[in-house]
Amino acid sequence: MMKLFLKYSEAGFEILDESAYLRYSVSVRSEKNKQKVIIRTPDRHIAAEIVHKNLVVQYFSVRCMGRLFVFVPFIKEYFAFVIYGSTYRFLGDIAAGRFSLIDVDKSPIMTQKKCWGKFGDGFELHFYNEEQELFGLCCAVCAALYLPAADHRPQMVGEG
Repeated sequence: MMKLFLKYSEAGFEILDESAYLRYSVSVRSEKNKQKVIIRTPDRHIAAEIVHKNLVVQYFSVRCMGRLFVFVPFIKEYFAFVIYGSTYRFLGDIAAGRFSLIDVDKSPIMTQKKCWGKFGDGFELHFYNEEQELFGLCCAVCAALYLPAADHRPQMVGEG
């Protein structure tokens, strides 16, 4: 099992290992009705690209590992994602900062939880399948980008 930390930075996010070594940098650029996100390795190689669109519905298109995935946020009891283009399922609550990705056989791919520590406030990520690390990181970044939207959503009639 591998542990990484996702924390906010001036340009977007940083992804660190347990020794505070920078594993990935994440830049976020806002445009009209969308955000463009680039995940780079320390040598500036593009590892993944995410586009967060906020038109009639919000969704994230994620390009990583030579494939395209779409994450669509939905609200049932919790804020969660439906993931298209993958057999993985999302369990947990984005707003709580605590969730897991599992495969169809219910084996864990990654888990995320909020943490406060020597790296600052952020999220602790545990990966159970090293080959899917980048996909899990993309999911964690999408969740972190969606958190402000979840915190500032308009109140529904009867809420509050």
